Amino acid sequence: GGTDHIEWNVSRSKTATQLDTNTWTSNVTLSLPSAEEKLASDVVFVLDKSTSAEKEEQALGMLTALKEQTAKTGAKVKVGVVIFNKQANVTAPLTDLATGSETIEDAIKQEIKSGTNTHAGMLAGKQLLDEDTEVAANRKYLIFVSDGITYMYNAEPTVTAWSFFADAWKHWAGPNNWSSKNGNDNPPDNWSEWMTKIGTQVEAQGTQYEYPYEPSGETAKKCTPEDDTTYTDYANSIDKALYLTYQVYQEAQEAGYNCYAVANEVEHNYLWGPAFMRYLANGQRVDFGTIQNDILYAVSAGSTVEDQMGDAFDFVPGSLKLTVGGKELKSKADDNMTYFGDNAEDLSETNCRFKVLYAPDTDAFVWTINENVSNFAPVQLTYTVKLTKPETDPGTYGTEDLKGEKNVPADKALFTNKRAVLNAINSAGAPLNPLDFPKPSVSYTVKKSSS
Repeated sequence: GGTDHIEWNVSRSKTATQLDTNTWTSNVTLSLPSAEEKLASDVVFVLDKSTSAEKEEQALGMLTALKEQTAKTGAKVKVGVVIFNKQANVTAPLTDLATGSETIEDAIKQEIKSGTNTHAGMLAGKQLLDEDTEVAANRKYLIFVSDGITYMYNAEPTVTAWSFFADAWKHWAGPNNWSSKNGNDNPPDNWSEWMTKIGTQVEAQGTQYEYPYEPSGETAKKCTPEDDTTYTDYANSIDKALYLTYQVYQEAQEAGYNCYAVANEVEHNYLWGPAFMRYLANGQRVDFGTIQNDILYAVSAGSTVEDQMGDAFDFVPGSLKLTVGGKELKSKADDNMTYFGDNAEDLSETNCRFKVLYAPDTDAFVWTINENVSNFAPVQLTYTVKLTKPETDPGTYGTEDLKGEKNVPADKALFTNKRAVLNAINSAGAPLNPLDFPKPSVSYTVKKSSS
């Protein structure tokens, strides 16, 4: 909510063709998403064993929409499923959605019981994404669904022998450890401060009070001190489980993956659980409709691109061409406005999919996007620029960097454009901070006359 623009990245590219020294022209292409990006995505579900049937159906509905989109575009989506109880159970490795949807559905609906280990689930989910090196990080999606109530951690279920007094000193691990330490089941007022505090406790005590979790009741060889005044200074099983889960979630985000925490809101007294999930989601209540749109769309309708030609180049009127998923749209020019759509005769201000307004006095244009841009069907706007005053003295001018990826210094470059900026609206309808496109640079050589 609010009016502030948010930090978010959008896949995009800008390329130029080699300068044609016969016509002194180059063709420039803006692409959303990037022209270099493979149309492949990974989606991994990390599901609590107690995930509600309602959440399962919402997830399956999202996958149905994705399958329909991939069928239209030829893009590939792989889906993996992890269901965690006391450990992580990979019920489906990454599976092609187009051919394995029934396998994926069965994996999501599989029933597993006994225990809750969010840390193990997150470790397994992140590993599935890590191991697929064929898909770009920004095309990977980790969807974590849980009520957040956990008291085990590590791939092999582990707990802490934390001492607390309840009629007598006890050391067992369970969801009631939270109220035993804090006096109630309410979440902390500030989760970030809580994470810092618990992180210090976890680091200080190491693993000396830990033991493998066994439902049969295996006990630890060493427990935290039985002391009425210091017992809250030690991290218990819930503390460490939440802390480690948070760490893996952060690592997945830092790897560039798109991460979502969906709180499975169920009736219980452990209020800290769903509150922890909302903390992972930055205080937002995430639903599968939002996730679906994030996977499907690069930017939403209403986004614009502002493009300023370079000092040495002029825009060539009439050169605009626009494709969606490789298919060229019809166009209609009206003075300095060009409309794009499916039927050239019907194109107008109120009936177009895209439009470009060129300003001759500044040699710049604004490209307005009137529809959601699919991540599986890149939209590409191509136009021609012309070098205004080619040099005649022998020498090489400019440095070739047709994808704008070499960060060529301005004094050595021959940029086709000064700057192109994407003013994007994301799938949730929120404006993003302006995002610059790369700046392609061309070069040419004037040879010394043989005479």
